[in-house]
Amino acid sequence: MNMANNDELKIILENQIEKLLSSNNKEEKSINEESLKSVMKHLGLSNDLIPLAKKVFELAPKTKVLWLHLCECTGCSESLLRSASPSFDELIFDFISLDYHETLMAANGSKAEELLENLLEEEFILAVEGAVAAIDTFFLTIGAHAESGYEILEKVARKANAIFAIGTCSSFGGIQAAYPNPSKTCGISEVLTQKVVNIPGCPPSDINIVANLIFFSLFKILPELDSQNRPLWAYGKCLHDLCERKAKFESGEFAEHFDDEAAKNGACLFKVGCKGPYTYNNCPKVKFNAKTSWPVASGHGCIACSEKDFWDDFGFLEKPMANAFAYAKFSQKNENKILKNYNLTYEDLKNTIKEDEIVLSLKENSEILYKDEKQNICNFLNFEFESNLKIVLNNISKNKLGAKLVENYSKQFPSQYNFIQENFNEESMPSKDIWKFFELNFILAKGKFLEDKKEFIDYALNYHFKHPSPYDFKLSINEMEAKLDVSKSLRMPLIYLCGGLDFEGIAFSCLKAFGKSIIKINENFKDKRLALNINEELNSAFLQELLIHS
Repeated sequence: MNMANNDELKIILENQIEKLLSSNNKEEKSINEESLKSVMKHLGLSNDLIPLAKKVFELAPKTKVLWLHLCECTGCSESLLRSASPSFDELIFDFISLDYHETLMAANGSKAEELLENLLEEEFILAVEGAVAAIDTFFLTIGAHAESGYEILEKVARKANAIFAIGTCSSFGGIQAAYPNPSKTCGISEVLTQKVVNIPGCPPSDINIVANLIFFSLFKILPELDSQNRPLWAYGKCLHDLCERKAKFESGEFAEHFDDEAAKNGACLFKVGCKGPYTYNNCPKVKFNAKTSWPVASGHGCIACSEKDFWDDFGFLEKPMANAFAYAKFSQKNENKILKNYNLTYEDLKNTIKEDEIVLSLKENSEILYKDEKQNICNFLNFEFESNLKIVLNNISKNKLGAKLVENYSKQFPSQYNFIQENFNEESMPSKDIWKFFELNFILAKGKFLEDKKEFIDYALNYHFKHPSPYDFKLSINEMEAKLDVSKSLRMPLIYLCGGLDFEGIAFSCLKAFGKSIIKINENFKDKRLALNINEELNSAFLQELLIHS
């Protein structure tokens, strides 16, 4: 069982209490309710579970935790030791039993090996700190029997009731696995067949470590996980959206240097390398060191340390995501065209589209066409936006943050701003063409009209990172239509330009956002396959890949 709602969790606790009350295997103790409340709050659990959870912990034998050290720096253990609510002593005396931890335990040498072997005969959960060297295993050989870290991990994992990868090294390989990875290390889930809960971070906060261990100790099930097996309660939201500097980001106010006045006054750190928009973690909410602070609050940008391959994939730690700062260049090229392309006029397409298809038409208007039960051609995509950039800028300026953003853009990019003022009038220009939206991004960045649509794709193709910048497309889907709203998205190129992102990144992010929307819409038509209707010179394998795998 990987997830449960509040009612199901309540039943789990009630059943546990019933068994414990009639059991001789009780371990009665006093539980600090405030500490328990703190953990339950972080986990996002209902307050009505607290009395039941308290009763379980007061009666139940403590869950044994076996903590292994592999290829790591012990920073995750340092974070664990700084647990505040519960405190570390409270944690190990009242909530869990930390029976094996090579840095903290008194046993050493042959006594430590004996302790480990004895624990394998009992019920326990496994916490692993550090990456595993599974190929050149001599990089971590331990003990009198010269067992490799890989061998110890496999032996212990086979007996564990649950496995938690503590930190980015254990989750994804971490710094050991950074290019060229001379130790050939990797995250433990790559070598284990059992399910692994990843708790990444370099290090993770004490709260993310402790609350996940307590959750399993309490309910005997795993928390709900994302696609990378990270607990959703901790890694389900973009860190950027929780950041106290986000208002400055929205108004285009960026620090130019770490010691400038803007940085000291709370300016966004994106331009000096903050990777918050690409990172999923709860650092701004839970902070570190007893909620003292976190990196961005203390003046340094997020380095995306909870993301896979962050050492290689996000460029320089103190530079924005721009091509000049990508040291591990990622190629966007793809040679495989999978989607059929009709390249027909609307009238010809109406007579050609098949019943088992939906066709993304990117000609004069952007539409998603299909045949209904009566063989009528229907458009599923509701898409329209204002394409007069002068009006767009006026609309952005209607609130305080937007007005400051436009002001900052006009100061930093005067030629582009003047081009807009000179080439757009006051009349509304509604458009249903996604290429027009792409062109507006081009104008904002380059201060001229886009003469060749393929040029926009080429810019995106030349981006050296695999991670797009968030573009704030709003998509709502019902049985009748999919409404794609990009009206608020045109503030994003203003922000990113002021923040140092180059146009390759803007073009790539635009296409990825559109591709992601199409994929979500396509999921609504499980019995139909996707086809294209686009000019053939624009039908690149790269564009097709974005529409299939964004």
